[in-house]
Amino acid sequence: MSETAIAALQQRLDLAEARLEIMDLEAEYARAWDAGDAAGWAAVFTEDGVFDLAAVGQGPRLVHSGREELHAFCTQVDAFYKGLHFMHLPRLQIDGGTAQARVHFQWHGLFNASAQYFGQRTVLGYYDVRYQRVQGRWLMKHRLEKAVSGVTTEHYDVYQSASLTQGQS
Repeated sequence: MSETAIAALQQRLDLAEARLEIMDLEAEYARAWDAGDAAGWAAVFTEDGVFDLAAVGQGPRLVHSGREELHAFCTQVDAFYKGLHFMHLPRLQIDGGTAQARVHFQWHGLFNASAQYFGQRTVLGYYDVRYQRVQGRWLMKHRLEKAVSGVTTEHYDVYQSASLTQGQS
């Protein structure tokens, strides 16, 4: 095998390994978020990584930067929601030590704010992600979440609320 053929084979192998590593990173992103593993979730980002939630409806755009802020955000959301991501394969474009992708997702979660208020939320959308290889490891530099649709179903236990207030009379 010629040196040119070996170099081409090595280039293809490097690209295949990068794709698999980024897919593993995406899987770890979902696992850590869904498990409420704030440290693990923040660790999939670069030190100065950004999780950027596009404005939805009347809600504002939310931007969380740096691992400390990312950790706090994951902890805050996990205290209210428990859910699962259903991630689709990323559409990757890799260029040396940087990459970008669009990743479609579905997220289904439950919340139980109190005995009188609970429900579920479903979000469909996609992430636009920029990745960076840092010391041989792929990490997320910037992740923009764009929700395309969402449904929240809320339940209010008015009977329990009524019995609690009646007992206080």
